[in-house]
Amino acid sequence: MHTVRELLIDFNRVINIMIFTSNNKIIVPKRSSNRRLFPNCYDCSVGGQVSSGETYEHAAYRELEEELGITNVELEEIGYFKPYDIDTSAFSKMYKLVYDSELNYDKDGIQEVFYMNKDEIRKLIEENPLQFKGDYPKFFKWLDENGML
Repeated sequence: MHTVRELLIDFNRVINIMIFTSNNKIIVPKRSSNRRLFPNCYDCSVGGQVSSGETYEHAAYRELEEELGITNVELEEIGYFKPYDIDTSAFSKMYKLVYDSELNYDKDGIQEVFYMNKDEIRKLIEENPLQFKGDYPKFFKWLDENGML
């Protein structure tokens, strides 16, 4: 039997950032083939684990710099999800950023970065949702249903 504290420690916390250009394209990285989880899959613009003792916001800015080389911007928090809210795998916060400058992305973790509109993403999800990292189709549906795309 686990204590409540032990169970809480086991919960996974993650952040995801959806980055839009000013002409409403969405930055969609494709994960490298060397990734242990979801290799060669499309992903949120930025995503990552929240470390023990770290806030969601700090993790978001850290991951933004690590994955895409973006600094000195202001993220907008647009959602908080418990695993059962939209049947996702973790507690997560979603952030939004509008960004038009050059990316300096992590070439080891990301094989390529695409700029897609929502209809292109929707079509790829309809064709095969397994082309995307686990929870992406659920987040995309939530964003679409809430008028954020």
